[in-house]
Amino acid sequence: MKAHEMFLQMSSALAVELVDFFYNTDRNVYKTTISTLAAQRKVRPVFVTKKTRDHQFLWVVKALQTKRSDEIAQHLLQAWLMKAKSDMLVAFLDKQGIEHDGTGAVDELPKTLDPEKLKLAIDTLLGKYSAEEVTLYLRMFQLQEEGGWEELAAELEKDDRLQLGIATKAPEAAPAAEAAEPAAAAEEAKEDAPADE
Repeated sequence: MKAHEMFLQMSSALAVELVDFFYNTDRNVYKTTISTLAAQRKVRPVFVTKKTRDHQFLWVVKALQTKRSDEIAQHLLQAWLMKAKSDMLVAFLDKQGIEHDGTGAVDELPKTLDPEKLKLAIDTLLGKYSAEEVTLYLRMFQLQEEGGWEELAAELEKDDRLQLGIATKAPEAAPAAEAAEPAAAAEEAKEDAPADE
């Protein structure tokens, strides 16, 4: 699964939480993301920034769901996991016995994963974090090795707990954003209808 497909499948609550994180903690990343996505869609950034915050978030999420935005989507997911969820990354790597820098960054990844350690790590994460966040991390981790790991692919396939699209905890910004979604959709249809892939 590619990064833009993760945005397609994840719950709107988690997607908004992610965008809201950069809006509040790293405005430069947020502004750069809007500028890049706007350029892809051949609109000026002001088209986005003049919207309400909730509508901006929804516009960004919608743009990140397209194939052409996959590189940006992957960068944002990696940055969010490293900055906002580093404790989850560290917990997983520790359970796997993978050396890291203390924040979840790894210099050398193993060629194989121990199935028993992997199951234990997944159970540990699911006991502490939302299933959707754990799933998102595991899918992003799977992208770090060309072709991924067979052991992790098997767990993602057979473990019913590892699903995107099921919000287990909603960020504060999500309710307002979800309430604004119908109006935002109408606005998008009227003002911005770029051809998709």
